[in-house]
Amino acid sequence: MTLDEQVLAEAKQARQRLVDLESQAAHVRVDYHHAIKKLHAEGGSLREIADALELSHQRVHQIVDGPAGPPGPQPWMGRGGRWKHGRRHRGGRNREYFMARFDDGAREVMVEAQKEADSLRHSYLGTEHLMLALAKGGIEGVSYDAAREQVVERVGEGDEQWVAGLPRPFTPRAKRILEAALHGAVDSGRKQFGTDDILLAIVSNSRGVGGEILRDLGVTAEQLHGQPGR
Repeated sequence: MTLDEQVLAEAKQARQRLVDLESQAAHVRVDYHHAIKKLHAEGGSLREIADALELSHQRVHQIVDGPAGPPGPQPWMGRGGRWKHGRRHRGGRNREYFMARFDDGAREVMVEAQKEADSLRHSYLGTEHLMLALAKGGIEGVSYDAAREQVVERVGEGDEQWVAGLPRPFTPRAKRILEAALHGAVDSGRKQFGTDDILLAIVSNSRGVGGEILRDLGVTAEQLHGQPGR
């Protein structure tokens, strides 16, 4: 079957217009997000920015500290969505997949963090969800209910349920938390990291929502460093 040349030309022209519009929209979106991040960096609260721009608190949080790309495998993951660590093995061997560095406890935290995001109807996985997963498992001196109330107060709840069975994208800060947890374990001579490493990385991070809440609830990095076994 031969394609109609005139219709084909119309389709190509329409496609080019669509590409141009998508490119323009992408540039405008970058400028928009940059302006919102600048407002936050200059001291504006998520609530103030949301009210001024008529956005939900969750949406502002996603823009300020949200995923850099769409759901699905991210640039820092390997094929099939596997997260790989950036260090190479001695002898020039290929990078290990990052997920191989999670111990059983850390893997359970990841599962529970997705459930926490489910319950809040959030479309991303951030430091607050990692923190809630840890709190549910038990953090000395921290009430899970109190921690969750703080998340709702600061971030809010989403409007729509996430697609069942589809893993959420990590926020860049949550990604950095897990990388810091691995680095801490490696520095201690361990090949895998666990829940204690994730907790310490969250509390030590100066900007993440999860760390802010834990510090407000009385958990400090110094306190965690002083616990037996660390």
